[in-house]
Amino acid sequence: MIISRLIVKSWFKSLFAAVAVFFLLISTAELINGFLGGKEASKVFLEYAFDLPELMGKMFPICCLIASLFSLNNLKGHSELIAILAAGYSSFKIYTLIGLCSLFMVASQFLLLGYIEPYSNKVERLEFQKSKKSEGKYLTRSSLEGGKFWYKSHDYFASFAYFDRHNLLLKDLKVYYFNDRHISTKIISAGTAKFLSPGKWDLSEVSELTSLSDSSFPIRGQKPRLELNLAETPEDFGEFEADLTTLSFFKLANFVTRLSRTGINVSEYQILLLNKIFLSLVCLIFSLIPVSTIFNPNRRSSSFGKNVVLTLLVSIVFWVLYSSSVAFGNSGKVSPLIATGTVPFCFMLIVVVTFLKNRKLAI
Repeated sequence: MIISRLIVKSWFKSLFAAVAVFFLLISTAELINGFLGGKEASKVFLEYAFDLPELMGKMFPICCLIASLFSLNNLKGHSELIAILAAGYSSFKIYTLIGLCSLFMVASQFLLLGYIEPYSNKVERLEFQKSKKSEGKYLTRSSLEGGKFWYKSHDYFASFAYFDRHNLLLKDLKVYYFNDRHISTKIISAGTAKFLSPGKWDLSEVSELTSLSDSSFPIRGQKPRLELNLAETPEDFGEFEADLTTLSFFKLANFVTRLSRTGINVSEYQILLLNKIFLSLVCLIFSLIPVSTIFNPNRRSSSFGKNVVLTLLVSIVFWVLYSSSVAFGNSGKVSPLIATGTVPFCFMLIVVVTFLKNRKLAI
């Protein structure tokens, strides 16, 4: 119990020190970069606050790596690690204990990526809309909790399920027209709407409901195609997809599930969802990578320089491989699960193989 408490205390001490140092470095770099760009102080601090959750999401795994690396190095420096192993405290127990400690960071990372970052993005989107409105933009957006993208133009509301950026195509479009007295006058539904030219969209599988403001019954009509004037451009519709980043984990999962039932390719959205899971588990993996140094407990074998080089090397290799894998997934070349899970699985496999190999040599 005393030994376990010693290891836990050393690990969390190194963790909090790493988080504090990285937080100060990142904050200083972001603020200096903002001021050097000639921006106002209020805008610099606002952008810093919006970017901080994303930056910390990338920082936490590295902090876990440093926590394990430097805590074990500290135990080696005082010959405590040799004493711990000599007392019969097995290497498996050390792996298990540090793994359990890292679950604190796994939960923190999931909370950050799944809830805090989406909330930050939501506030940022609201600020974005306010700035656009002050510039004369008429376009406004609503949340995606209902499973569709909604927006308001000057004389109509509209909703759509999906925007194909490659083919400039809207899926499941509905346009609700209203007059100057804010009374509904017409509803147009279409299976797809393809961009033709600025202001012109070609609708297919059209259903039109008119005379909604009259005293008589509404008139329903069906058309195979219809050319409709919409003020929005593909760039406007592309902006709507940024609202997906404002959804918390389970709301995003529900949205992706509903959207997948329509037969639409939702790989990019699934990657966005799976990222939150695997980047949380990376904290566990990064915490266990340096634990293999316990099989060489001699303090002369450890140095600050080696630890720094190992930290940088592991971090760079992981993020390069992970970013490349996600890029393949977004392009549709591999499935979302393979794109997000392959690199973390390979690093975890390295941890397991290294442990089994060194444990066998120790025996």
